[in-house]
Amino acid sequence: MSDILGIMTHRIGHPGSFSRHAKSAQAEKFSGILVYTPKDVNLTTRRITGYVYNGGNWSRQTMPFPKINMDIGFYTGTQSTRATLVKKAPSFPFTGYGIGNKIRIQKHLIASPVLKPYLLPTEQVKDPNSFIAFAKKYNSVMLKPINGWGGRGIVRISLENGQYKVQKNGELTQIMSASGVRSMIRKVLSKERHLMQQWIDIRNKQGIVFDIRALMLKKSEGNWQTTGIAVREARRGRITSNLKSGGHAYEASSYLKKEFGDEKGEALAKSIREVAEYIPGFTEKSYRSRLCELGIDLAVDTHGKLWLLEINIKPGKLIMRQLYGQKAWEQSLHTHFQYARSLHPKTK
Repeated sequence: MSDILGIMTHRIGHPGSFSRHAKSAQAEKFSGILVYTPKDVNLTTRRITGYVYNGGNWSRQTMPFPKINMDIGFYTGTQSTRATLVKKAPSFPFTGYGIGNKIRIQKHLIASPVLKPYLLPTEQVKDPNSFIAFAKKYNSVMLKPINGWGGRGIVRISLENGQYKVQKNGELTQIMSASGVRSMIRKVLSKERHLMQQWIDIRNKQGIVFDIRALMLKKSEGNWQTTGIAVREARRGRITSNLKSGGHAYEASSYLKKEFGDEKGEALAKSIREVAEYIPGFTEKSYRSRLCELGIDLAVDTHGKLWLLEINIKPGKLIMRQLYGQKAWEQSLHTHFQYARSLHPKTK
């Protein structure tokens, strides 16, 4: 069992839900998988108690650290602190490492002269007054949890005629005074840290929000591949375009041509590809750390200007299924296992 693949996640529930992972691992000649959460790792004894899949069966076992591990979890609070500690443990290698919260990522990205022109004004919310000042400066801003994912907890706040219009996904728009906004900011900051970012109009001709997801995966040879680029169009009335909340994926180049004309659409598609291909190498160098996959979220405003919204180290791959079909989606999920196999000491 020395070539078992470790898989760290936030919650196991029923181990059978990891059967797909087990099949992918076996296809890459791992003897099985060990699924565990950060709290299952004993850093003193260097052993893990988790669920082992071997020969078609699941059993709970305590084992030494696997020689290579994948991290597929989404952690919050104390679990996040614990996961960071685990990933810093010596001789406990992972296929990819963290890049921190959205503010830390922004600091790395803005240091690149290539990426700086694509970045929106973004600051951490220190207190309600700093938020009000930012909103007055830009008129319309997005408020985001700095550790958020999948569009969770994002709010758009716009200043109109001395009042604030507050929009959340799936909720009716609220009108607030400055003091109402201050108390809302106090409330959200008491739960978690947030950032504020200038809002840009990224609605299409029909008034529907859309952005672009570029999925970058590292191949077993260690080089990056642009696996898919798709427009993600939101459900009507939503302020973000997450596919899990009912959005739809479209082929990027033809969508952009339809919105901005052939020449401009072609130029935008080319720029998107160039930015997406630049980011993985730059990010690994900037963090001096290994990554294995990246979801790069870009947007084009109504003036045809390209923006880089954010990068994610554990991107959803629904664009692959919606746009390229079941087989391509399955292959995109499998790529991570191929890369894990290439890092396993036995294969070197």
